[in-house]
Amino acid sequence: MPTISFDVMQSCALAALHDVKGNSWHIMALVVLFGRWLVKRVKFLQVYCIPGVVVAGLLVSIVLSLLKNGSVIAIKFDVATLKEFFMDLFFTCIGLGASARLIKNSGGKLMLGITITTIGSILAQDVLGVLLAKPLGLHPLMGIGLGSLSLMGGVGTAGAVAPLYEKLGAANATVVSVMGATFGMIFASLVGGPVARWLIKKHNLSGNKNEVDASKKADNEVVKLDAKNLLGTVAVVTISAGIGSYIAVLFGMIPGIEFPYFVGCMLGGVIIRNVLDHVGYELRDAEVDAINSITLDLFIAMIMMTIDVTKLASVAGPFALILVCQIILMIVWVAVVTFHLCGKDYNAAVMTAAHVGIGLGSGPNAMANMRAVISEYGPANVAWIVFTPFALIVLDIVNPLLCSIVAPWVATL
Repeated sequence: MPTISFDVMQSCALAALHDVKGNSWHIMALVVLFGRWLVKRVKFLQVYCIPGVVVAGLLVSIVLSLLKNGSVIAIKFDVATLKEFFMDLFFTCIGLGASARLIKNSGGKLMLGITITTIGSILAQDVLGVLLAKPLGLHPLMGIGLGSLSLMGGVGTAGAVAPLYEKLGAANATVVSVMGATFGMIFASLVGGPVARWLIKKHNLSGNKNEVDASKKADNEVVKLDAKNLLGTVAVVTISAGIGSYIAVLFGMIPGIEFPYFVGCMLGGVIIRNVLDHVGYELRDAEVDAINSITLDLFIAMIMMTIDVTKLASVAGPFALILVCQIILMIVWVAVVTFHLCGKDYNAAVMTAAHVGIGLGSGPNAMANMRAVISEYGPANVAWIVFTPFALIVLDIVNPLLCSIVAPWVATL
């Protein structure tokens, strides 16, 4: 069978180009550009908040897998170094979002409730996944791979941690986890709104029609990026990642602990962000978000380009069953735990839609779910402004740490 191999620079050329729109430069993967083109033209992808990079990457991986397994041609990409690089920068940006000052200013009781229900749902998904995996003939780490790793972590976290699971004996953990995250995003949008509507009707709740809708204000917000300031933010990100690398090396010396490099980078970001807050340096979150978005899209594109989706066929039955059980768990969890911990009022009902969004999909799923409920029942500004940003801070810090650290122990079950 003929084989075509692309070195690092050639793979990068396929993965990235410069696209000019007005006065803005966007560094995007070819896969990302194709995905965005698809999303603009396919209503289904817009409704269910499926990222363009995932759609296009999945199509590319299917084509390449079929060509390879049909002995037509094998295409190899040398993306290991670039993939690790973009992954580390992405998680560094996640760490830079964890501002203790912002958390403190958001209020106590509600923040505690969000923290408990977010961490609780992470643990619940993983326990359920592990309990189901072995009876279904899967490696126990696949239970976490089809638990919080993929459903709460999304494609990015799944692609980062799952290779560790493969080293510990869970064959094909990456493709299974990535596909779990992909399907999860669809169900996140299908399920979130109906759960909130059911709670609103059951408890006879209503929003304040006279309240100014913060979700509509968000639609009109435009943040301009400045090249000089952006360079300063890039410097902060790289310094944070550098400090995080030493944290990873330090923790890596502890016997019996698998401590991924990217987790060290994330903790480096947490430390630097809070040091900067303490000394009064204002970190521009819009620019951190821009770097976060670019590195995540390129990282996901490289993951999707290099997985063999045909390997999912051998575990299709258990894969589907575990996903169905996880969806049911999430519905019950938000209706019973999230709703009660977050106040048992209209805002709490809207928060359940958001929790389903991040619990099965991603931040955009959460915001889309809330927007759908708000448009029908009225503004819920506490839910809109507070829940998703804070829950994502908790989730993005706790989930990859937990999924990495418990892996060696779970592998022995």
